[in-house]
Order: sequence, then structure tokens, then C-alpha cells
Amino acid sequence: MKKFLTTVLGLLCVVCMVARDRGINFRHDLKWDEAIELAKKENKLVFVDFYTQWCGPCFNMAQKVFTLPDVGAFYNSNFINMKIDCEEPGEGVALARKYNVKSYPTYGFVDPSTGELIHLSSSRQEPETFILTGENALNPERRSFVLNRKYEEGDRSPEFLGSLIEYKASIYKHEEVKKIFDELISTGAKLSDPEVWTIFDSYIKGISPYLQTVSDNYADYCSAVGKSAVDAKLARETQYGSPEAIAALCDFDGKEFNLKMIEVNNLVRDKEYDRAAALIDGLIADPQTDRQALIDRLKFIARLSYKADEMPDEWFGKCVGYLRFIAYNNENRDDAYVHQEYADALERMIARKFPDAGLLPTPAAGKTTYTMRPDALKAKPKRK
Repeated sequence: MKKFLTTVLGLLCVVCMVARDRGINFRHDLKWDEAIELAKKENKLVFVDFYTQWCGPCFNMAQKVFTLPDVGAFYNSNFINMKIDCEEPGEGVALARKYNVKSYPTYGFVDPSTGELIHLSSSRQEPETFILTGENALNPERRSFVLNRKYEEGDRSPEFLGSLIEYKASIYKHEEVKKIFDELISTGAKLSDPEVWTIFDSYIKGISPYLQTVSDNYADYCSAVGKSAVDAKLARETQYGSPEAIAALCDFDGKEFNLKMIEVNNLVRDKEYDRAAALIDGLIADPQTDRQALIDRLKFIARLSYKADEMPDEWFGKCVGYLRFIAYNNENRDDAYVHQEYADALERMIARKFPDAGLLPTPAAGKTTYTMRPDALKAKPKRK
């Protein structure tokens, strides 16, 4: 009997672990009214993923974020979770209309006692941001409608503005983020304050006047927040842009690499392929080059899915070689696209060198093109 009980308890533990690790439990078994009643009974909000079957970011969230154990543990503990296809006749279309959903994905949090939206978010989000979205829904002071109302009423306290910036950034309202950050600084907040630096580092992009301030006072900021943090911020925000503007900034780790990569992009754009290849080959051969940083930039320069037929043979061959280098050396083993790009490049190379050999006839069955696009992601319908 004791052995039997031990076995049963062990099985229950396994079941609990599986339930915990399965990601968000969307209640496909419930109609909307049933979900509302269950939320009332369990004293929870209803979380709704408003999506369409052709929406790429929706599909990405469903595959990469909703399935994570930590995300599932948080959302399953705090919400009744629903997925609503906004183009499904009947309940889907009706709910999308009721809650005025016009972009996808939209994340709605509904108070079951009133049926009203109390927090709204959207767009593709990283897992930690998506959990923060749910945390904000549980905090009456950080809900989207409250934040927007308090801002309209004139609240400009630093803590509030920081919360508002965080929310606006999560839904990619970049211009609003810049405007509110300006207001935060105007309250007397210092860029070198740890809390303000964190907001600046996370949400203020590009060669802004604030980045220029950091450059002009490089030693002071290195002392305040650390040289590695300052160099990382300067390097991240100068990956693209005017070479003249970047060259005028202070010296920092990553500056010369960024200038070279911008030059490579410009040379490729101008079809000066020999000079571009010489720069790339030099970076590959240099042991001081951050190899992963080079790969992350090079995979977009070397891709053959864009105007490959217009490339001269020598540059085409160099790109195939670069894609091979990327596929062999990429540290992100979850990035399947680099291997698809390389395999696609090899097919293109064979077809280009042996056009009459009949080596690559169109497949007689199945897909006729090599693509990472999943079958479950539908094509966006044409609007009348």
C-alpha cells in the first residue's frame, strides 16, 4: 500500500510539472460568456489575445512566448486566458468590434464584473515585457487607461513618467516615448541617475541629443554608470546613421567596427562590391573582431533573397561564402534562418553555374519554394 501511494504521489508530481511547463492555458473549451462567469467565480481578470491567422507577430507570440513555462505560470495563475480570432464569423468578429480592436496582436484585460477593458497592450513583445504587461494589468495604478488619464490630467511626477514611458515603449510608440522622456528630464531628473539611465538605455534610440551629452561627458558617465554600460549604449545606437555624425562622437569600444559596417553597407548599395568584400574579409580575418557582432550584421548584407539575379558572379560567390561562414559560426543555435539562407544559397549557386544541367527541377509535389514561413501562418487577405 505504501509503495502504491508513493507511485501515485510521484505521478501527481509529474502531472503538476507538466501543467506548470506547458505555457499559457488558453480556454478553447469556453464561450465568452462562460469565460466571464468563470473569471467572476475565481476572482480573476480575463486576458484576451486578439489575433488573426495571417498576422506574423501573432504567430511569433504564439510559438515563442505563450509557450514558455514562466509566461504560462504567471498568466495561468492570474487570468482566465482566451484567444479570439478577430476574423472568425460570430463571436470573434463581434468581440473585436465590441472592444474596437483594429491592430494585431492586441492584448486586452477585461474586468468580468463590468465586461469592460481595463488594460490594453499590443505588438510583439519579449517574454519579460509580456509578463510586465500582465503585471501592469493587475496593478490599478499602472493600467493603460489610468496612465493615459493621469497624463492628460497633468501628472508629471518622475515615477509616473517612468511608468508611462515603459508602457508606451512596450507598444512601440517611439515618438511618444521621446516626448515623455524630454518631460522627465525637464522635471530635473539627471541622465546619470541610475533609474533615469535605465530608461534612457532601454527606450531612447539613435543619435539623440542625450547620446551626444554622454559622448561630450564620456568620462563622467563612465564614472557614474560604468564604462561597459556607456560603451554598449554608444555602440548600440551608432550601428546605423551618418558616418560623419558617428565619427564626431568620442572614442568608445565598437565605434570603428560600426563605421566599417556602415561603409560596407554603403559600398554594397553603390555596387562597389570589390571594396565591400575587402572590408568584410579583413574583419573576418582580424582576431580582434567580435565575431558574433559581425555575423549579426553580415547575415543581412549577404542574403540572396533580394535581387540575387542582378548580382555579378564574383559578388554572388562571395555572398555564398559569407553565408557559409555565418552558418558555421553563428552562436545562436536557435536561429534556423541562417541555415535556411545557406541551403537556399547553395541551390541558387548550382542553378546559376549549371543552368542547363536539370539538377534543380521544380519539385513535383509539396512546396515549390524553400521558405521558413510556417504552413499555419495564413496569407493576409486582400481587402476589397
